[in-house]
Amino acid sequence: MGITSTGPRRLLVAAMAMTLSGLASAADLRIGFKSEVTSADPHVLGAANRSVWVNVYDSLIGQDEKLHPIPLLALSWKAIDDKQWEFKLRPGVKFHNGEPMTANDVKFSLDRARALAGPRTFKTYLRTVDSVRVQDPLTVIIKTKESAPTLPENVGLVAIIPKGSGAEIKEEDFENGKAAVGTGPFKYAGLIPSQQVTMTRNDAYWGAKPAWSKVIYQFIPKEPARAAAMLGGSVDVIDGAAGGLSDTLKKSEKVSVVSTASYMFNHLHMDQFRPVSPYVTGSDGKPLAKNPFQDKRVRQAISAAINREAINKFVMKGDAEPATQIVPAGFFGYEPALKLQAADTARAKALLAEAGYPSGFKVVLHCTNDRYLNDARVCEAIAQMLTQAGIKTDARTLPYANFVTRATSGGVGGAPEFSLAMFGVGAVLGDSLEPYTASISTYDKALGTGANNYGRYSNKEFDAVIQSASRTLNEKEREELQRKAARLAAEDVAVIPVHNAKAAWGLRKGLSMAPRSDGLTLASSIKEVASK
Repeated sequence: MGITSTGPRRLLVAAMAMTLSGLASAADLRIGFKSEVTSADPHVLGAANRSVWVNVYDSLIGQDEKLHPIPLLALSWKAIDDKQWEFKLRPGVKFHNGEPMTANDVKFSLDRARALAGPRTFKTYLRTVDSVRVQDPLTVIIKTKESAPTLPENVGLVAIIPKGSGAEIKEEDFENGKAAVGTGPFKYAGLIPSQQVTMTRNDAYWGAKPAWSKVIYQFIPKEPARAAAMLGGSVDVIDGAAGGLSDTLKKSEKVSVVSTASYMFNHLHMDQFRPVSPYVTGSDGKPLAKNPFQDKRVRQAISAAINREAINKFVMKGDAEPATQIVPAGFFGYEPALKLQAADTARAKALLAEAGYPSGFKVVLHCTNDRYLNDARVCEAIAQMLTQAGIKTDARTLPYANFVTRATSGGVGGAPEFSLAMFGVGAVLGDSLEPYTASISTYDKALGTGANNYGRYSNKEFDAVIQSASRTLNEKEREELQRKAARLAAEDVAVIPVHNAKAAWGLRKGLSMAPRSDGLTLASSIKEVASK
């Protein structure tokens, strides 16, 4: 959020402040990591990449466990007018090669991230940046193309590297260590593709010194292997510990499990733009004359039919938080007035009858089977619940690569294909503005809104509120606008909330960490706890 911040760093300093005298004996930390790093270049986007490289490269602004912004290389930041932001840098910071970090390095890094070619870059997050200017060695001015209240969080995703790396640096320069120079608590020590990343402690770190002299991220994509490594003691920590893996780990006295609601919001999109929807028929199997999802009462019926608490208890085994809106509690823009809807099959049937479907209708529910935690099983459960309410639902699951292509452009004329489908969207910035803009705002390619609005829901009042929020720099006013947007989306049943799956970690007994909503595994946040 666009703020001026001079307070203490709440995560990447406090979490690294190890005060236990016995920590020297626990010099090495080995992390079993479910995803493989796809690039050694910190400006190549990827969840696994970022989770590893944030240990080596600092950014201007960090995030605490609930993704609130905290100072890193920028001590403070403020909007100086509608289209300019000033960032005051932390003095005395040095790169791993001993060179001082200055505004020139910040400009170089942001300009490189904006220009980097490829399908997985930070260009989307930096799309509002018009220019980056060095005012003095410790001051950077970023000019935006339009009012951009979330600019600080967006630039906070970008790693700062030395200008001396040169404009022509390539992937291999990072992999062989030549360009792998940051200001973070750990130094890059090597990457073995498909196996592991090794890093060593930065004894000259500007913040609290890390406890671990060496950290190894070992890539273990398969759950059984990750569980075996954790239970066998060959790793100290594993990520991706939700679901069945969590049950396995909790049975061991050698392991503890920590978790929190992730930013990933699972929800249903309904086709609301076609007069006739392709995967919908009457209860007799004959085509319907009109699209039932364009009637709010039908959307309300679907929501009422879903027992979110039962899904969490029996399908997710407690590894989710039933959702009321696009972001979980604690995120910027969360509306506490929205309460979880209780399942009510009788009400769902009554709403269908009121809408003109006393016998219900038939629909295909499309879902992924390899993207979200227990996605195929959740899909089946929702299909059964809708069927009980009178909407005979056929659950069809498919791999994400196929699913997303069809969901995006598999229909006639390149339109979204599905009538009813389950998706996930994540508030990476800890702020509801981005996901509302992408998933619920009216699809408009020219404006850049609704890119993930696969049901093509459209509400002029909602659009106006979000557009206003996107131009509002005052934090209090912007949050109220986004809370209003949450109420509008809920009242009109723009999408059907299901849940936020949990991000979970397994730790050997004697270790602790604060679980993060973004699922990042920060070595510096893992602590040895005192034995009693």
